Amino acid sequence: MTLDPSVLPSLERLRTYMYRHYPAREKVDPFPLAFWKIEDDDIFFEALGYLPLMMEEVHDEGLDHLPEGFRLAYPVFWLEDDYQFNGWTALTNAGEDLLLLAIGAYERIGLATEANALRAALASVIADPSNDEAAGDAYQSVENPYADEDTRWEALLRFFRANTRLFEGAT
Repeated sequence: MTLDPSVLPSLERLRTYMYRHYPAREKVDPFPLAFWKIEDDDIFFEALGYLPLMMEEVHDEGLDHLPEGFRLAYPVFWLEDDYQFNGWTALTNAGEDLLLLAIGAYERIGLATEANALRAALASVIADPSNDEAAGDAYQSVENPYADEDTRWEALLRFFRANTRLFEGAT
């Protein structure tokens, strides 16, 4: 397996960041650059959660050149991380562009109702980009079993575990 050279800096940063949380692993059980090969589901999912924070190049280069796994994980886990710290403000923080990417990612992942809830939030963000409460209300107005964080995270873990090949290879 050859890693896409465009993701190597992000993967190096991710591995370094993971060692901050698991310092003993650096010597006894090193994290692979191909983090999707980590066998422990909790640590794998944690790495996915941190991945967008490590993908600095996206701001300059965009996502289009990356393997599909990265294109899907970036908007999904960017939102998930921001939800943890900012609640519904994550929707207005994301703005139109990132919400559109997240909608497409959730559709591809198979969480259509989550994509629909984000579509409703997007309409609210377009109408009033600074109204966090309205964006959250719009999201919640859609019937969505994945609005429950645990249910959504389980589905995301299942998808990314079953499709690790999406992180390898070209677009």
